Amino acid sequence: MTRTTDDGGPIERKVQVTGGSTYTVSIPKAWATARDIASGSPVHLYPFDDRLVVAEADDGGARCARINVGAVGTESLAGRIEAAYAAGADEIAVESDTGFDSTERRITTAAITGLVGIEVATETTEEIVARSLLDPSEVSLEGTIDQLRGISLSMHEDAVRALTGADDDSAELARHVVSRDDDVDRLFALVSRQFYRALTDVREIDKLGIDRRIALTRFRTARQLERIADHAERIADVATRREEPPEPDLCDRFEALATGARRVVRAALDGDTGEALSRRDDVVDRLDDLDRQLHTADREGTYLDGRVLESIRRTAEYGGNVAEIVTLADVAEHT
Repeated sequence: MTRTTDDGGPIERKVQVTGGSTYTVSIPKAWATARDIASGSPVHLYPFDDRLVVAEADDGGARCARINVGAVGTESLAGRIEAAYAAGADEIAVESDTGFDSTERRITTAAITGLVGIEVATETTEEIVARSLLDPSEVSLEGTIDQLRGISLSMHEDAVRALTGADDDSAELARHVVSRDDDVDRLFALVSRQFYRALTDVREIDKLGIDRRIALTRFRTARQLERIADHAERIADVATRREEPPEPDLCDRFEALATGARRVVRAALDGDTGEALSRRDDVVDRLDDLDRQLHTADREGTYLDGRVLESIRRTAEYGGNVAEIVTLADVAEHT
């Protein structure tokens, strides 16, 4: 059978034997020409689950993103640079038709230097070009997840310590937690970058040494850890806004609930999904009880205490999400 399509859909061919020891598959000339494949063009074959993927050989060409300051505005400039990085750009060129002013240049360079594995390569009055130094084969998504785990849970623990006044300088500890959120954002951007590159180029999966399902699992897990860090930052913010820690009994309950929420996350990341989900339900039930008590009590600070409870709740729920992600990945692997 030699059915073909001219609308970008699949073509169907039979594998044939040439010379008794080589299999060949023919490709329609018009179909190949439309995709810049000619006689002698090198291609690579990759196994991918239940199919084979044919990809052109990597020609070393860079993925380029161009950002015009005048078009995006200074308020969106940093976000656009970070988005281009996360989308997998090897080169990011930021240009200004009228020349950079001091604010535009500062925002651009700060955004670039805040990303992992990319640096300014050339800089003029009207253009700043950054290039990636990352080698996908040297990037470990598993190692990056471990770093995210360590930082986000440490932030969470320190934020609660700052809130309850368990540290000698709680205000400084809270500020430290807030500053570490930038580290988490950088690591999550790195995971996002590798994941999106793997989605769009089968060669990236080969370099990473994992399959796309694992890459998706790592990305979704990293997202939950990034959110846990965000809520640690929110707890730290509450700590800086309070003039005094909550009363001792409430501090003890906050500490116990936060510890329980972190145990949910650790159990999920360690693969103990049943334990993680059971712990999540227990923490949420205890949170509900305390929430009701706080709302019926005649006391000051209820709003701030409610924010703390909500962040602890979200932490436990994100741990439950990780458990469900791990369970789904395990089922998919054995299906």
